[in-house]
Amino acid sequence: MYRALSISLSVLLVSCVTAPSYQNLQGGERVEQPGVSFVLPTGQKWSAIMRSTYQIAFGALGMPKNDTVIVSSTVYNIDPPASKEEFLKTLQKRRSSEPNTGRFEVIQNTEQVYEDRSETCVIYRSASKDFGAEAKRGGQYSVLEMLGMHCVHPDKPNIGIQVEFSRKAPPETTYPQFENTGLTILQSVKFGEF
Repeated sequence: MYRALSISLSVLLVSCVTAPSYQNLQGGERVEQPGVSFVLPTGQKWSAIMRSTYQIAFGALGMPKNDTVIVSSTVYNIDPPASKEEFLKTLQKRRSSEPNTGRFEVIQNTEQVYEDRSETCVIYRSASKDFGAEAKRGGQYSVLEMLGMHCVHPDKPNIGIQVEFSRKAPPETTYPQFENTGLTILQSVKFGEF
């Protein structure tokens, strides 16, 4: 009995000690991840949805209240591209080959070399009708908007980094600041060491 209680208390103590301290952040704070960092949009409280050494995601309730917004970053392996145009073509091919499950209907999708950054980057904008979650709740669909970029890490050309701002909301709601907020996030990106 004493031994079982000791083990239970030890497990509880260890789980409390290792509880992450990054679950909630204020807008305007810089988020650090190995290889990359960015600043979260101001005016909202952000909650960590997922965080690892290669992927992070923070979510917040948007404006209006039925919106959900997410800022995410992913670090992944790539074949070093010979040029910015080759990187663009590789990403276009990869994104166009994503499976068509019937859940999403593309409204808009563009990709282009991101000339506002000195690194090799591709910026993309997309919007889709999402027939998944809303259809189950009685609605027709939600709108999923994404503004993001893929970059080749300037010091490690075999590493790609994606940073994305996304919004999911009922089709009748608008978020006029979406583009500016997304671009502000992308402009705040700094590449660092691993």
